[in-house]
Amino acid sequence: MNDEVVLAALRTEGEGLSAVELAALLERLTGSLSQTVIVFYLKRAFPHIPLRILIESGAWSRVGTGKLSDDQFNELLRPWLGQ
Repeated sequence: MNDEVVLAALRTEGEGLSAVELAALLERLTGSLSQTVIVFYLKRAFPHIPLRILIESGAWSRVGTGKLSDDQFNELLRPWLGQ
């Protein structure tokens, strides 16, 4: 699946999802999930999310050695995901 298809799906299917749900969608669309994948796609799909916030999301325990729980990951991105 090319990048434009992934971005379009994130914008349409991702509306109203939590950060964890959006990450799961991203993983299904790309076949992988990492801090790099999150930053690359979410910044392009949702340019209003500050880059600093996306970089901080790399502390999510599912993509790195950080200590952010699922709830903390959701809370970090909640203001920009329209929830």
